[in-house]
Amino acid sequence: MKVVLNTEDIRLINLFQNLTGSHVIDCYNNDELYVIVANGQYGLAVGKGGSKIKNVENVLKKKVKLFEYSDDAESFLKNLIPEAKEVNINLNEKVAEIKLMNSDKAKVIGKSGKNINIIKKFMKRLFDIEDIKIK
Repeated sequence: MKVVLNTEDIRLINLFQNLTGSHVIDCYNNDELYVIVANGQYGLAVGKGGSKIKNVENVLKKKVKLFEYSDDAESFLKNLIPEAKEVNINLNEKVAEIKLMNSDKAKVIGKSGKNINIIKKFMKRLFDIEDIKIK
C-alpha cells in the first residue's frame, strides 16, 4: 500500500533523519511522534546512551516512540508489540491475531484504544492489514 504523507509529516521525517542519520520509513504525529526506521537502524536512531533520540525530543518538545521496520508483517508487528507471545497474520482476510498475557493487554490497547489504533494505522499503511485481534 502506498503511504501518503502531508507536509508536516515530511518536515518531521526530514528533521528526524538529519538529527539521527537514520532512514525513516513512516511516521505518525499526534501528541507524541511515532517513527518507523529502516531495518537495522534502530540503534543508529537512538544513539549512544539515547543521546540522539533525546535530542530529537528536545528539539520537537514532544515524546518520540521509535520502532524498527521489517519486510515481514509478523516480525514488524512483533517490533510494534514486543509483549506479543504469538502473532498470526492471515493475509487473505487481512487480519492479524496476537496473543498477550492478560497483564499486558491494557498497556498494548492504551487509554481509549490509542495505542492499538496507532498500531492498526501502521499495519494498514505498510501491509494492508485491516484489523488486529487481541486474544
